[in-house]
Amino acid sequence: MTRSSSKAPAARKSLPPLPIVAAHASTSSDATLPLSEGSNIATTRRSWATTGCIRATVTILVFMAYIAWTLPWYLEHGLDDVGKLLAAGRGGGPVTGEVGRGQSIGTEGIVRAPPLGIPKSLQTKWAQYSPWHPLSAYTAPPARCNVTQASSLSSMIRLQRHGARYPNADDGETYSNAVTHLTSAQKFADKHMKWLKGYEYELGADDLVPFGAAQSFEAGGIALKRYRDLVDLHNIPFVRASGAPRVISTATNWTVGFAATSGQRYQPYLNVVISEEVNNTLNQDCPKAADGSEETDIWLSVFAPTLAARLNKAAPGAKLNQTHIFGLLAMCPFESVAKEKLSPFCTLFTEDDFRAFEYWGDLEKYYKTGYGNSLGRVRGVGYVNELIARLTGEPVQDHTTHNSTLEFPLNRTIYADFTHENLMVAVYAALGLFNISQPLDPRTMPSESRLPSSGYAHLNARQAHLQEKNRKQTWVASRMVPFSSRMVTERLSCAEDGDGEERTYVRILVNDEVQPLKFCGGGEDRMCALEDFVASQGYARRSGDGDFERCYN
Repeated sequence: MTRSSSKAPAARKSLPPLPIVAAHASTSSDATLPLSEGSNIATTRRSWATTGCIRATVTILVFMAYIAWTLPWYLEHGLDDVGKLLAAGRGGGPVTGEVGRGQSIGTEGIVRAPPLGIPKSLQTKWAQYSPWHPLSAYTAPPARCNVTQASSLSSMIRLQRHGARYPNADDGETYSNAVTHLTSAQKFADKHMKWLKGYEYELGADDLVPFGAAQSFEAGGIALKRYRDLVDLHNIPFVRASGAPRVISTATNWTVGFAATSGQRYQPYLNVVISEEVNNTLNQDCPKAADGSEETDIWLSVFAPTLAARLNKAAPGAKLNQTHIFGLLAMCPFESVAKEKLSPFCTLFTEDDFRAFEYWGDLEKYYKTGYGNSLGRVRGVGYVNELIARLTGEPVQDHTTHNSTLEFPLNRTIYADFTHENLMVAVYAALGLFNISQPLDPRTMPSESRLPSSGYAHLNARQAHLQEKNRKQTWVASRMVPFSSRMVTERLSCAEDGDGEERTYVRILVNDEVQPLKFCGGGEDRMCALEDFVASQGYARRSGDGDFERCYN
């Protein structure tokens, strides 16, 4: 089946990368945690009485392994920061400081992922390969939702993409081939390309990179700090992941970050791993659906020839074509997140070139599992129906991909699910998020603000009539599904004006930005009454109006 995908100078030496942690061990005889990609057995809930100490021990060992991993660096540069890091792990008071390579501990006591030292303006033009970045500062629920007995937030449901990774195997072969063509040039006319002499492709395949592990660890800490009032010893997050190793690694890093930030008081673990050998609510294939390649190929034929001509002139004999150009553009984000510094491949292109690269990603997501594909949003229906069940506390009503044989509690306050970006796009489309009035045009970029300032003048005439209409484009892959992207659904208990009675509301945040929810009557506070939200999800509640069956017939 098709799986969803798919340096600033430092004053001192780099801190070794955060290790990618293993999943929590299981000692239960009635369930095992499947760590291999092909396993199709989901874990069931363990007895807290028999495994609490084991989980605590494993988490502490992983955290101490990080200290041991970085000890040589500290011995060379000093031990002052070790106390800060340990304070965060113990759940001590807020600390502030820089830990080695820039992995800082914020004022909220969260161990932060390291900055890449790459301009934000460039990172946000890497489409779905952009590192996670908040779209806005987190906004607390409205004041009328602050109740005195408990947190105004009664439930939090999280859907998160895996962290930054190496290219998948097929794409990696394409990128490696592009590099081989470029390095085989007879000469390099541009002195800034001399570094290509002797360069060899050395990226891994599929797995999470240390930077991706660090961002996942950080996300767990942020979740604990933000929603601490929802957690106690009887309310521990329920965690699921689809079965790809990078997704499992993301989930386990999240649980360890959550536990470390709590001072090991709250120990979530990966409850359920769902095999990707069968369709499920965290990873669905649709054999009859288009994959968006027709539209992305059109756009590639528009912008890539100019870049190929430019690089072929600078590297005679390279014989680069459109596919090679895309591979070389992709080397910029993948090598940057792998090596945690600016890849020299980034210097081969301008920010205008990366705007075109970003739009390639926008088109792929729109026409693969988004609104541009008639069989796109149905792949998010199963998850939306599970979301409704969790929000209402009622059993799942779904005839698509929900597996009723797997553990699926309805009494938790925090749920965390880990998946791929294509599934997240399908969920957005099924819900009604990021809907746009005009389909994306594979021949022109829709927004004036995202047009190249030079080099693509031949595009301007055709798009002039669309610029004003689409000036505020919202379908942008780097904003919706960067590495470690996250959609958080909050269930709120709010006092109604006048009568003092409470009513349940729903709020959705994507990468910390509160979504408008116009499809269910969201107003200035961007919230919907729970019953209005459920009513707005007719497509999902009807199991896709027959689209699920069309995937296979």
